[in-house]
Amino acid sequence: MKVSVVIPTYNDEATIGGTLESVFAQRFDGGFEVIVVNDGSTDGTRAVLEKFGERLRVIDQENAGVAAARNAGIRAAVGEYIALLDGDDTLTEEMLEKTVPLLDKNPACVAVFTNGMEVDGAGKVVKSSYVERGRDHSPTLDEMLSGVPWPILVGSIVIRREMLIAIGGFPDEFNAGHWGGEDTFIYLLLRERGEFIYLPEVLVRHRLREFRAHYANRLRSRRFEVDSAEEFSDFERRFEGHTLLARLAREHFGARGRKIAAWAIDRNANELASVGLMAMHEGNSGFARRCYRASIRYRPLRLKTYFRLGWAMLPAEVSRWLSPMLAPRLRRSLAGPPFIPFQDRAQ
Repeated sequence: MKVSVVIPTYNDEATIGGTLESVFAQRFDGGFEVIVVNDGSTDGTRAVLEKFGERLRVIDQENAGVAAARNAGIRAAVGEYIALLDGDDTLTEEMLEKTVPLLDKNPACVAVFTNGMEVDGAGKVVKSSYVERGRDHSPTLDEMLSGVPWPILVGSIVIRREMLIAIGGFPDEFNAGHWGGEDTFIYLLLRERGEFIYLPEVLVRHRLREFRAHYANRLRSRRFEVDSAEEFSDFERRFEGHTLLARLAREHFGARGRKIAAWAIDRNANELASVGLMAMHEGNSGFARRCYRASIRYRPLRLKTYFRLGWAMLPAEVSRWLSPMLAPRLRRSLAGPPFIPFQDRAQ
């Protein structure tokens, strides 16, 4: 078997069918298997998977997070190469046909990645090219450690399975409830082992999940409460993926990992501040205050967050009285919502 396509899925009932159809439409004659790890889905995902019958292998497990799900798929795989894909993204028909030969011809190469596009929930193109100019080449390890993570979409990369096993797969610390960071760290470990080749063709469609709708619905339904510090701590743990990335980058790469660690901490501070703005916009100033204080713990020198915290501490009648006196841009910066259309975008 040449390639194992590993797809973790959690409550992707609406999208997993399209994802799988894009895999089975591959114009690749080298032989591939499809492994779907159902990470404790509670919707109709399992029923959708059953419709594909023996065309795929399904591994069911209790919800343990995307890192554990990918590891389960990698352990079960028999392919020489692993193609990673998420349960709401899709491939073009040429993805395997164009990437696998590059690995075959370049034994020093541990992975091949391509360009991709970003689409919204309806499939409309939001960004036609994910890889920006200046980063559209095969990176060195120093380039990948230089700050903002290298633009490699999960669905755009094909990796030698032996290398994934050699680095131990995805770190177990990235468990259920942690958002982000695990793919960035894995790419760094792999690049340390060998070369990456960049193929400048758009061969994957990455679906963005709406940041605003995601949090606004939960704030309106009062699913984010502030009755205790313990309850907020449960919420804040959702951001620990990037905290883990920062720690692991510093531990493994030492001084070379400081810039990528700083980016990860900034990402946490930005996302918590953004949720705080969303909470203010939805009238939940108590939750906003907790978000701002948490953001300050990550970035204590960011003055903007202190101003937002001060605004959130004002009595509602005072902020309503002052609000018309503020310039629109300043009012939005203090009262929200944040101008972040998608979860994957930083503030």
